[in-house]
Amino acid sequence: MTNPTEHNLTQKQFLFCEHLIQTRNGTKAARLAGYKGNDNVLAGVAHGNIRNPKIQAYLNERYAETCMSSDEVLSLLAKIARASVSDYCDENGIIDWKKVAADGYSIKAVMKAKLEFEGKLRALELIGRAHAMFIDKIAPTDPTGTKEYGADTRSDLISKLLPGIAAKATGGETEEADD
Repeated sequence: MTNPTEHNLTQKQFLFCEHLIQTRNGTKAARLAGYKGNDNVLAGVAHGNIRNPKIQAYLNERYAETCMSSDEVLSLLAKIARASVSDYCDENGIIDWKKVAADGYSIKAVMKAKLEFEGKLRALELIGRAHAMFIDKIAPTDPTGTKEYGADTRSDLISKLLPGIAAKATGGETEEADD
């Protein structure tokens, strides 16, 4: 584990870092670390602490210890997606529970010696999202969420861009005066 004394942190700075890792809330972390003041003051303390190079270095080391890297996440998802029940059965079809436990899989169900791994399809979905293979929404919506930007019909676009042509195409009159 990272040693806070290596980074020359005060006790409050150390506590702030540890609470920040747990809560992901700077104001709350400052309060729990023992800093005094209202939420605005504590938010300012948190902002200053987070910008402190010594605290940043300590937090980076702690996050490296406690968090998974994106490569590690993708690697584990790939392992789940590639998992096969046959990898955990002997030649007689008996499940080797020690091997399952050693690989750390989350088991969804066991019925009459049937083994089903949790989340194979979900793992594939998450890998696909990490590689931006899916598009959930083609166009963003307006602030009300009722209309997609870029979803105008062809006639809407024509009438906006070329009102004279649109009126003639629809049999109407133009709004522009003839010269």
